[in-house]
Amino acid sequence: MNSQTMAVENGSIYVESNGSGTPIVLIHAGYLDCRMWDNQFEMLSKDNMVIRYDVRGYGRSSELNGMYSDAKDLKNIFDNLELKKAILIGVSNGGRIALDFAVEYPEFVHALVLMDSGISGYRPENTEEEHIWDQFQSHETKYNQLIKEGNFRGAAAIDVDLWTNQVPNKVREKLLDIATENARKSARYESGLQTYPVPPAFDRLGNLKMPVLILVGSKDLPGSVLQGKRIHTMIGGSVLKIIEGADHIPSLSRPDEFSKEVQNFLIRLTSSDTKSVK
Repeated sequence: MNSQTMAVENGSIYVESNGSGTPIVLIHAGYLDCRMWDNQFEMLSKDNMVIRYDVRGYGRSSELNGMYSDAKDLKNIFDNLELKKAILIGVSNGGRIALDFAVEYPEFVHALVLMDSGISGYRPENTEEEHIWDQFQSHETKYNQLIKEGNFRGAAAIDVDLWTNQVPNKVREKLLDIATENARKSARYESGLQTYPVPPAFDRLGNLKMPVLILVGSKDLPGSVLQGKRIHTMIGGSVLKIIEGADHIPSLSRPDEFSKEVQNFLIRLTSSDTKSVK
């Protein structure tokens, strides 16, 4: 395995890579870091070149020290590793980053796997969905209050229990440790520093032409399930798979089912690429 810290504008990004073959980039959820991919990183690198990294403000990447763009940070990784094209696998905020990158740099994206994905510029479809997301805000308010009080583990527990409530206790403790470390940085609540694509990804989904697999956990929050299904309807040719019994992060709560869906998707991509060459 290779690891390095790459300089980016106003900061640095920690990156790991392993294996050879088709490049696959793993992008973690918003309260965790690249360690959430331990199992998939090892498995996928047997037949592919797999890259995982800590998003700015998380893990071993730098804290937020000025204006930045997650999409541009990812482009910096592509340039540094001389990647011509890659498959992006993103979960939650990692899916949002994958979509931001895909609408800005589509020529670098071979395919997308979006797992309970966020998206920039999202607008609820109706009043009922707005109310669903309004209920979620109480969790964010409590999280912010605990951060202000310095109760980082308590704040982390809110995230872990909300988003990964279907994982075994042993996995929960590991996630709680990772989330506590990241809660100390509380990167997602630094206002005004992140820049997003203009127009946002939500308004440009119809432009995406690469293969897209959308995975949604059946026990994810109702708003997130609705969002995943709506993204599917807006990306022509995308494939939607519901993973039964999975929460917001199927790769952790239902790892075998997640791996099966991803492996089948990779096989279909390989088959399609072979046919196009012929």
